[in-house]
Amino acid sequence: MESRKLELVRSILQVDNEADLEALESAVQAVKESARARQLVIGYRPSGTPVLKQRFLERLRHTLHDIEHNEYLPLATFERRAADW
Repeated sequence: MESRKLELVRSILQVDNEADLEALESAVQAVKESARARQLVIGYRPSGTPVLKQRFLERLRHTLHDIEHNEYLPLATFERRAADW
């Protein structure tokens, strides 16, 4: 990974066109925003541990996939099972 980073830096150092430099700045900003979103705390669990935005979105996508493929437990069934706990 380090060699890829160094190669990227070398490539950037060769840029001498203002428009290309602006495009690179924009790309770097997009990468920073993406990294920040992966670590963005959107709430806390009752235990006090943080809920990260990226993790929440991953779980939401998984849940939607399960619903679309009828891989879920209806609330009434869950309530019946929970009564026996």
